[in-house]
Amino acid sequence: MKKISLIFVSALLSCTVKAQTDRHFIFTTTVGTAIPLDRPASTPFTWQFAAHYPFSRRFSAGAGTGLSFYEKTVIPLFAGMRFDLLKPRKFTPYAVAGIGYGFTLSGEANGGLYLHPAIGVRYACLKKLQFLLSAGYELQKLERRKTHGNRFFSAEWKEQLSHHSLTIKAGLVF
Repeated sequence: MKKISLIFVSALLSCTVKAQTDRHFIFTTTVGTAIPLDRPASTPFTWQFAAHYPFSRRFSAGAGTGLSFYEKTVIPLFAGMRFDLLKPRKFTPYAVAGIGYGFTLSGEANGGLYLHPAIGVRYACLKKLQFLLSAGYELQKLERRKTHGNRFFSAEWKEQLSHHSLTIKAGLVF
């Protein structure tokens, strides 16, 4: 599993380095964690990569993917949009939202709806590099197969999970 994750991250980073010469797209990468709001709780670790096209100085839209580690590893694919709440400056507050579907790598689980609205601040430290810090809400739905049995009977059923979390993410814009 670690090898697959490392290969996936390396491939995306190599694509990113090549794509930096294209000035039409804005690339972001974030890492984060969350405070679970439901029981049973699963505290996720997330890494995401997104490419946005700027339609104006303050609004951009695009798509992204990443890895989310709950009790199962989930790969979200999402469409997203970002809106700067003020004119771009050294510190610029923004709102961002993403909606999509999370796929699982396990045969015992199915993915589901992915939703992530957030607000944050972008800090322009260099001409082509900016830092992000955001707080938001994340919903990741999953369905997993459960079994229970003893020598007298056995049962199998599907369990519906909805991970509701308050997220904290940090990242880079390049």
